[in-house]
Amino acid sequence: MTTFGGGLDAARHALREHFGHRSFRIHQLRVIGPLLAGLDVLAVLPTGAGKSLCFQLPALMADGLTLVISPLISLMQNQVGALRHRGIAAAYLNSLLAPDQQRAILAAALAGRLKLLYCAPERLSALVRHLTRARTPVSLLAVDEAHCIVEWGNEFRPLYRRLGKYRYLLGNPPTLALTGSATAATRAEILRVLRLPRAEVVVTSFDRPNLTFAVERVRDDRGRFARVHELIRRATGSSIVYAPTRRLTELVTRALLLRSVRAAPYHAGLAGAMRRQVLAGFLANRAPVVVATSAFGMGIDKPDVRRVIHWGPPRTLESYYQEAGRAGRDGRPAECLILWTPADFEWGQGTRETRAYVESRACRRRRLLEYFGERLVACSGCDRCPAGGAKGMLK
Repeated sequence: MTTFGGGLDAARHALREHFGHRSFRIHQLRVIGPLLAGLDVLAVLPTGAGKSLCFQLPALMADGLTLVISPLISLMQNQVGALRHRGIAAAYLNSLLAPDQQRAILAAALAGRLKLLYCAPERLSALVRHLTRARTPVSLLAVDEAHCIVEWGNEFRPLYRRLGKYRYLLGNPPTLALTGSATAATRAEILRVLRLPRAEVVVTSFDRPNLTFAVERVRDDRGRFARVHELIRRATGSSIVYAPTRRLTELVTRALLLRSVRAAPYHAGLAGAMRRQVLAGFLANRAPVVVATSAFGMGIDKPDVRRVIHWGPPRTLESYYQEAGRAGRDGRPAECLILWTPADFEWGQGTRETRAYVESRACRRRRLLEYFGERLVACSGCDRCPAGGAKGMLK
């Protein structure tokens, strides 16, 4: 059975010692408190709310290994790098590591020299086999970006659907599932797949008042690129342009580079070294514009993204809110724009749900929050409510 070294007082001490913070945010306490009591938790916290701390800090207080299921190599690298910088024993297992590196990391985990080990669902089967054979205790299981269980877990990454089985094989350790947005149906499916019938469910407000939401209909791809270039050329700060295909990320990036915009592409077809280089350049502002497929930016600690532009309609409103939410993590004003043409839907991009959103004349923020079951008090900025504070690209 998992034991943690003390309660909330010990957690506050660890918070100051390892992370340099004087106090928790209220929603972090709502997650960490039940977790330290040995309960399972599903936490839906907005982007920039400090979700990772909710498992990283209990991991330091646990008596064994914390296993973190993470969907992206870039996300693992970013979080492990930050933990090591703080002197915390953390590592990841992924396909970019050489076999001897993987063996060394596995040996460290089995010997109890790691506090946190990150891996993708695809590597979990072999890892669980090694951990159970060596009787290495897993004190805490964290499923980061848990919406991927629903969004990616059928055809794209089916091993997400087996996480409940692996949790059972590990002895049903206390489990924390984290995501930035999830409807009631998505939350129910996450709990079902992970086999967490009695989990505490913590849901905070989905509203991000510092974000402005807008939609623009363009004539064609030429007009779409002209608008992207115009917005990026006159803007300050970093930008993410989400494109639906790898080919488009390359084409849009090339066109921006020809116009002297410091841009870089990011998609799964790039070599691992190139993806690491692009991510490092983006975080260091050497390449302030990244043109990417949808997964880029998930969990990345880049607080000053000032705009997120979608080249076309997103797959779902849930995925859109995840991607748009990567803007303005520092709490300052940021802009979220969808560019679209009717032909996008004829070619199979987007859904009836997202078409209703882009064609709607109602408040954008209200539609998004109602989708997650939340009532909007007042719009703080969208292209349908200029009196509510529309700014930036909407002027």
